[in-house]
Amino acid sequence: MREFHPKVWAVRWLMAGVVMALLGCQSAPPPTLDARAQKVAALRKLGFTHAADAWELKLGVKLLFESNADEVSEEGRAALAEVAHTLTSVGVDRVIVEGHTDNVGSAKFNEALSLRRAESVAQHLMQAGMNAAGIERRGLGFDKPIADNATPEGRAQNRRVVVTVRAD
Repeated sequence: MREFHPKVWAVRWLMAGVVMALLGCQSAPPPTLDARAQKVAALRKLGFTHAADAWELKLGVKLLFESNADEVSEEGRAALAEVAHTLTSVGVDRVIVEGHTDNVGSAKFNEALSLRRAESVAQHLMQAGMNAAGIERRGLGFDKPIADNATPEGRAQNRRVVVTVRAD
């Protein structure tokens, strides 16, 4: 019969505790197909469209701005709250917010204005629960119009913010 050694048993118990602790610290498994499908369904429901390696959200009228303004409308704030809640619920924690302008004014002025628009949208996303570190802000000025800047309607469409999520 083996002799009882308290130090040996103490070491064995300690090692068992270490093993159990390490097992509890394992990283989460990669997202399953179901999680990925849920994410895609949530993005589509919000109005995101798939483009190359990302999903883009163009909230239309909800994220259009008045000339020389960076304030989000009440309708836009409600839409952004829904976006933030939905994205966080499906595990999206990184977005790109791109501000755009029409071509009225100098390039330097419009670059700064577009960045303020992106920052304004980012602030509303954060207020609704998104982590600030996960929101990249870009001011693109008037370099990427989606409509003709020769008409008031076209310029209004160009005064926008686009929210992008990388496709995983």
